[in-house]
This record gives sequence, C-alpha cells and structure tokens, in this order.
Amino acid sequence: MTINYKKVKQIVKDKNGNEKEVYYARSCQRRKIDLYDLAERLASYSILSPVDIHSVLIGLADVIPEYLMDNKSVDLGDLGIISLHLSSHSEETEEAVTWRSIKDLKVQFRAGVRFKKKLKHASFKLVK
Repeated sequence: MTINYKKVKQIVKDKNGNEKEVYYARSCQRRKIDLYDLAERLASYSILSPVDIHSVLIGLADVIPEYLMDNKSVDLGDLGIISLHLSSHSEETEEAVTWRSIKDLKVQFRAGVRFKKKLKHASFKLVK
C-alpha cells in the first residue's frame, strides 16, 4: 500500500517578519470509504455478514457520543481512544469562567499502539 503525496508551496513569515517560500509534502488523491465499503471488507475477515457489521458501526455512531457527553473516554483497544476536548476563552478571574467561556468542543482520536505500528510500514509515491 502506497500513500500518494504532492509538493505544495507556501509563503511563511520568519521571526523577523520576512516572507519566504517553503515547500511541504501533502497527501493527495485520497478516496473516502463509506460504512458499506468498510462493512464489506470487515465481513471478509469474519463470519459476520456485511449487514451485521454495518449495524454495529451505525450503533457506534449513536453510542460513542452518548459516552463522551457523559464525561467518559471510549477505549477501542488496539484501534485507539476517543475523547472530548474543549477550549475556552481566558477570563480575568476564576469566578468568570462559566459554560459561556467554552468556545469549542472537539473529538480527539489517539491511535492505539498496534494501529500506529501498522502505519510505520507505509511507503510513499510522488504524484504530479
């Protein structure tokens, strides 16, 4: 399996405010896999049908947010951990910090050890 990438030019400012061109590698030509594709692939590894697996995946989309909103992180074993993180505006006093101070709520995924190990075997291909 090969990860396609392209070269991207960006203009950045250094510490003195001077602009310069720099180049980065960015992944490209990605294709989304939907739940049906995922269920089909997982079914080929098990005795479960694609319909059974699809149902479980849909259930995860309903259940995981419930756990997260109940102040729980969801440990999915080798896959990783899903948790909520929030950011807030700074306030002058401790008393001023309320729910109104919260400006963003994000879902964070931390990949598990086995998951990360599989990604270490990636190869890369430059595409134009």
